[in-house]
Amino acid sequence: MLRRTKIYLRGAYGPGNLGDDVLLSCMIKILKRKFSSHDIAVSVSNLELARYIDKNINWIPLNAPVFADFSILGGGGQFFSFSSNLVNKRTRISIRDWFKLKYHQGYTFFDLFIGFLLRKMCGIGYISKKLAIFCVGVGPFENGFDIHYYRALKVFKLADFISVRDLESKLNVLEMSKKNAYQFVDITLNRDLWYNGTKKFVQRKERKKKPIVGIVIRDWHLNEYGAKVINDLLDFEKINSRYTCIYISFYKNYDTSILNQLKGRKTLVWDPQEYTVNSFISKMKELCDVIVSSRAHGVLLPTMAYIPTIAVEIEQKLKAVHKMMPLSTKIISGDCLDNLPEMIEECLEYNQSFVDKVNNDIFYIGQNESKLHYAYWSISNEDCSNGTMLRTNLKKAFLTKKNFSMKTTYDDNFLFNNLNYNRL
Repeated sequence: MLRRTKIYLRGAYGPGNLGDDVLLSCMIKILKRKFSSHDIAVSVSNLELARYIDKNINWIPLNAPVFADFSILGGGGQFFSFSSNLVNKRTRISIRDWFKLKYHQGYTFFDLFIGFLLRKMCGIGYISKKLAIFCVGVGPFENGFDIHYYRALKVFKLADFISVRDLESKLNVLEMSKKNAYQFVDITLNRDLWYNGTKKFVQRKERKKKPIVGIVIRDWHLNEYGAKVINDLLDFEKINSRYTCIYISFYKNYDTSILNQLKGRKTLVWDPQEYTVNSFISKMKELCDVIVSSRAHGVLLPTMAYIPTIAVEIEQKLKAVHKMMPLSTKIISGDCLDNLPEMIEECLEYNQSFVDKVNNDIFYIGQNESKLHYAYWSISNEDCSNGTMLRTNLKKAFLTKKNFSMKTTYDDNFLFNNLNYNRL
């Protein structure tokens, strides 16, 4: 049977990873403003968990073929290729075991057959009257012109609408496809899509008791430095007995080995079967006085919910998040964890000024993106096809264009009006 739908949403969705799941929840909320749940199909890698997010959505296996009126590649970093991809090795399994695996993942034999034909003939496994790419991240492509690069290029050329979440992605789209993408900020920066908490800031649980520190963990295998930082965080409570620690996992399946080490200690684990994004962040707010995180979303989401948060710089992404919200977040190097207690004490002194700092950071994210967006358009007329030249001149344009008025939050009406969805 052909899988037909009005709206097909495709992305890097698990579920099971809070960072991906908040993105998925945001996209579904946007789509349900225009369409009923029964008109929406979403491809995911875990059908069973996905049904807990919304039981009325049509959940389908990640690479099952779909025939849709509109296909939307929605949010997140969907187009990239890291050099580490070259060393990943696939486990060889028999054809019989492969078919068993696909059957348990929800595929039918018809899915596998039609999907194979579509990819051979069209380069992608779905057919749509209209195709939109919505607030995505594009790049980097560290392996040059590999299969991931050409897949992205194929989709860009087919797309009727492209919007990206940052300037670097915009320039990558331009260089690759000679198309101008609309630029907005990441959709998760709109709290209304995933959080409805009314209490502005955390009240210390009980002053007579130890402060409660939530430590967002992650299993790390990329380098010895990162592994040592994670181990130091796991030992933090032993060395600093004045605090009570709760260990928080955003990705249960990935953090299994660490969670096994933490048996007998207090943990909070993201599980779509048990929590919504809102209720999970609210639970963190209920339990913790301060958050210490080695995950980017472990900094971004709690801070936006007015929980004082410290980023542990285990990778560049943590520094980038801190730069996005420099007033309301703190950052510490993995080599300087001896200073973490002092930083925690500073966070425990939060008051109304912390709330103001969070609000100011969120406001200025949009303002800074506006400056970059304005600067881009001010120089793009020189050579609309030369993204390298734009990068060279961008800093000068950014510094000289002081006055601007540009909307940078995502705009779903803008998306659907461009697609002319009412005409089909």
